Formats: sequence, structure tokens, C-alpha cells
Amino acid sequence: MEPVPGNHFYPSFLLQFAFGFFPQMYQRKWGRIFTALGVFTFLRLPYLSGLPMVGSYQLVGLFLGSILGIWTREFILVLLGRNETALPKQSEQILRDWMIRNPTGKSNLPIWYSTYFGFIFFLCLLTVLCLFQYQGLGLVTGLGIQEYLYFPSLSSREAMGLSCKILVPTSFVILYLFSEERSMPTPSKDSLSEQLRFGLFLGLGINLLVMSIQSIWSLDFFSEGTLESVKVGRSTGLFQDSGSASWILPVLSLLWISKLIQNWRKSKERFSLVLAVLSFLFVTWLGLRQGKAFWVVWSISITIGLIHLTTDLWIISITKKRITRMGLYLLIPILGFLTLYGLSFIQKDWDLIALSKRFMDAVPVWRKEPYLAFEKMDLTRAELLTICMEGIKTNLWLGNGIGSFPLALLDPFRVGTKTSIAMIDFPPNFFLWLVYDLGILGSFVFFFFISLFLWERGLWKQCLLLVLPFLFGVQIQNSDGAFLCFYLVLLGEKGTGFSATFDKFRKTIWFSPLLLILSLGLPLNYALFYSQRYWDLGIGSEFRKNQLREYQVAATLPPRSPNFEYEFHGKVWEWKLSEFGSARSGRIFLETTDKSPVVEVLFLNSDKNIIKQELFEETKYGYSWSGECPKGASFLRLKSRSRLEFRLPRSQFDGNNRIQF
Repeated sequence: MEPVPGNHFYPSFLLQFAFGFFPQMYQRKWGRIFTALGVFTFLRLPYLSGLPMVGSYQLVGLFLGSILGIWTREFILVLLGRNETALPKQSEQILRDWMIRNPTGKSNLPIWYSTYFGFIFFLCLLTVLCLFQYQGLGLVTGLGIQEYLYFPSLSSREAMGLSCKILVPTSFVILYLFSEERSMPTPSKDSLSEQLRFGLFLGLGINLLVMSIQSIWSLDFFSEGTLESVKVGRSTGLFQDSGSASWILPVLSLLWISKLIQNWRKSKERFSLVLAVLSFLFVTWLGLRQGKAFWVVWSISITIGLIHLTTDLWIISITKKRITRMGLYLLIPILGFLTLYGLSFIQKDWDLIALSKRFMDAVPVWRKEPYLAFEKMDLTRAELLTICMEGIKTNLWLGNGIGSFPLALLDPFRVGTKTSIAMIDFPPNFFLWLVYDLGILGSFVFFFFISLFLWERGLWKQCLLLVLPFLFGVQIQNSDGAFLCFYLVLLGEKGTGFSATFDKFRKTIWFSPLLLILSLGLPLNYALFYSQRYWDLGIGSEFRKNQLREYQVAATLPPRSPNFEYEFHGKVWEWKLSEFGSARSGRIFLETTDKSPVVEVLFLNSDKNIIKQELFEETKYGYSWSGECPKGASFLRLKSRSRLEFRLPRSQFDGNNRIQF
């Protein structure tokens, strides 16, 4: 959806694609490891190549390469008769070894009975709804992407790009995990989870190394594309930004330390225990350059982990163990308050100390004015919370459309609270975002699929790892966060397989068809209810024309300094003609370096019938036409035989966005 220069797109895309595709073709195991590793090391590869901030671009190449690698590998193996014939002869050693490395991966369940199927169908419907709202199906462009300005300073492509910022990482991660599970040789999730976790730990190690260099040497080391993170003194590693690092770092480190503690308890090997302690101290030191989300997630998780570990080691009785844990849990808020109170007296420029001081300022007014206390804690999130609640009240049941919150912040015509900062963000936590974008009905559909996954895998306790991170933002808006979230929810750190209760119901005749009906029916009903608003508001450019009460400019990119020119991509464009006689004769010059055999201009009446048709003349810097609009012409249409990328000055359009000469 977002126009990306080819010289920036292809180098990083092809490198990501190769990193995912070829390991998958070689062996299932290494394909998973390389994909998980690439998630946390390749995310900002486009930025390092000079590409500006692009929301949905990120890891498209990596996931597309991995998914196509899985499908291609399985397709070729089936064509070679892996499931029907014996292995090749010893003389065909390369082919024989390849088939041994990739055993049978056929699932017993039909694809439409998979729990992934309904979720993917839901995401497809959300994408179609976005396409209708932000693009439509143009009468001129047919099934192509309809170009126009959604806001005076935002094109329709950029508007849908904000939705793609959520849809693309979510869809690709779900489709990738679905493809991996369909190629599993057995229903067990053990090997898949362990191999992905190995890749995650490799990615964590590389990020810890980069963060160390950033903390000791310079924050500018591999920091391109992290927006404001470096300016506020935070280390990001190779993660998206400090917002991602502040929760991914403690969660991944917690999994790593838990693995070491588990190995120590099984083998009594002191090396694992020493490494766990050193890892804890090292990550805590790196946390000095992280945001407040890191300290909340890290301190609470480590405290709960220590409570469980010590009670397991020192208390044998299950009853006494539970009572002791409950008592210690009650002490956590008290210890947290005392810690923040003590830190508030330290004169250091650290985020943790700044958080402590803001917390102590907010405590005295918490009872009388909770919102004022929240403002003292975090003014930005307080404003985002207010805007979010205003939007929820407007469309409580069906929501405002996925990815619509950043668009609301950019809306110059929105009535309500305005933000005091220029940065475009999401609601303060995941749950508010879900209700704002999808409403109560859409949130119910989303949680239906998540609950289905958790029940199928018996991982109800596993989702607790995401409770704290989800309270500090929309963690699936970036590909690294989306991958880790869905890995924990759908697979689980322990890699457990199917739950016994779900397996029991799955074997009945009625259960799988019922799930299929619900998986299709619930998303379809939500989409049908949501689409009713199009009857009143219209779709695509008509929707915005009715709201803005002006004609649309079929532009891919709006005018920006220093040239203030509209940029157009495609083959067909149509505009309303100015009604003033003095503005209906003159010259149109398409500034472009592209070439097309034929570029023509068509004049249409109010019924869209052609009344005159002429050709543009090719010049050194583009295409030119001079003349006068015929009598009765209401619309002007440009057609190119080949795809063009050209520019027109803002002065080419009047105050109502009608074209003038």
C-alpha cells in the first residue's frame, strides 16, 4: 500500500527473502531457526539502507521467503513421491539426504478444520473492509487501487498503510506459524517450539551485544530508524525502537533465565545457575537505558519468579507453599512503593528515577482526581486514553476499523481532545486498542480465536506472560512484537502439544463442523454489520468526498515542501474540471522520467461520456498538452499505455480540488 522506491525496496527485500527461503528449502529445522533469528536482527534493515519510516514494510521479505520456502519444499517432496515410494538409491545421495532431513509433514486434519483457518479468514475480511473504506473499487480504475487524498495532507495509500501496520505483521506471522504446523511430521509442537525458541535466543544474544555497544560506546551505533529513541537516551539494539525493546528484552531474558534455572534444577550443574545470575545482572544493567515498561515488566516478573523458585526449594507442603506465595504476592505492591519512594531521592538522569518522581507526585492526588494523577504519571498516555475513550463511545459495538486510531490523530476535522505531541501512536494498551478498532463484537471474535488456540494447546497459564506487556501498548503493531506475542500464545515456551479435553471433543462427529461454522460465521457477521456504514458514507473517494465536501485529487502522495507537488502513480486518473472559464484553457505538463507509447487526455460530460480525446506530446522532462476544454465537459481523464509516475504542482488544482489550467 505504501509507495516504496525500488532501489530501497529490492536490496533489503531480497536479502530477507533469501534468509527465509533457502534455509527452509534445506531443512525444516534450520528454516525455523533462521526465521526466528531474522525477526530480531533484520527488522530495521530497510532503514539501514536509507528507506524512511514505513509502517508495514518491515519483515515482509523474511516471512514471505519462509512461507514460500515451506510450501515449495513440501510440494517438491510430494511430487518426488516421498509419501508413496522408497527413498532414492545410494547413488542419489544429495536427494536422499534432503528427504531424510525433511520427513513426512502431512496433517491428518483438513485445512478448514484447523484453528488457524478461521483466524486467517477474519484477517482477510478485515483487509477487505479496509480496502473498501480507504480505497474502494474505482469506476475508473476498476479493480485497481483508487488514488485520492484521504486528508489534505494524507493520501489514501498512506491512510490504508496505517491499517497495514497492524494487518501485515499479524497476517504474515499467523500464516507462517500455520504453514509450519501443517508441515509438522507429528501433531506434537515440541520440536517446532524448541527450534523457534533457539532462534529467538540467538536473536536475543545479538541484540544484547548491540545494546552493550550502544550503552558503552555510542547510542548511534545501528540506531537508524528508531525515531525518538536515541534522542531520549535509550538503547534499542536491533529492535524496532525503545518501546519494543522495553518489553521484548525482559520477556525474552525471562525465558532464557527460566531455561537456565530449569537446567540447573534438573542436573544440579552450577554453570547454569552462575550463567542465570550473570544474565540477570547484565540485563538489569542494560535496563538503565530502557523505558519504564522495562522496569515494570522486569521487576514484577523477577519477583514472582523468585517467589516461585524459593518456595519450591524450601517448602515441601503444597498447602504451606500456596499460603506463603499468596502472602508474598500481597507484599509486592508495598515493596514496589517503597522502592519508588527511595529512588525518587536519587539525583540521576535515568528513566527509572524519573518514573519514581512522577509516581510520588501523582500519589497525593490519586484519590480526589485520578485522571490528574495519571497525567502527572504520563501526560502523553493520558491524552491518548482520552482520545481512545471518545472514539470508543462513538462506535462502541463495531469499532472504527482496524488501524484507525493513528488516522484519527491525523484527522484535522476530528472534534475532541488534541494531542500535545507530534508523534503518531496507538492507544495506551492493547485491550483499549482492540475495542477502539474492532468494537465489542470484533473484540469478541478476536478473543474467540485466541481462546480456541489456548484451549487446543492447553496453554492458559502461558498467556500470563503477555498480560504486563499488553498493558503498555499495542505490541503486535511491529513484526518483532507480533512474532513473540503469537509464539507465546499459540505455541508456548514449554512447547506443549494438544490438550486432552480438546482432543476428546475433536474426535466427536459434531465438534469440528461446529467450530468451522463459528470460525466462518462470527467474522462474516461482524463484516456484514460493519459494512452497513458504507451505504450511508460511501466507499473510497466517495466516502471522503462526502465528509470533506470537496472533490478528490487522485494523488498517491500529497504535496510537500520544498516543491509542493502532487505525485501520481498508475495508468488512469480522473478529476473534476473547474467551473471558471478562465481556468478551463491552458497547459498541463506531466513532469516524469518514465516513458509510455501513448498518453492521452479525455474530456467527459456529466454522464461520463467522452466528448473529446487528444494526445499528449512527449518532451525532454515529461508530457505536455495545451488547449481548451470543450463546451459541456465536466470531467478530465488521463490515460497512459504504460504505468507512469509523474508530478503536478498544487497550483494545478483550485480550492475544491478541481483541476484547472
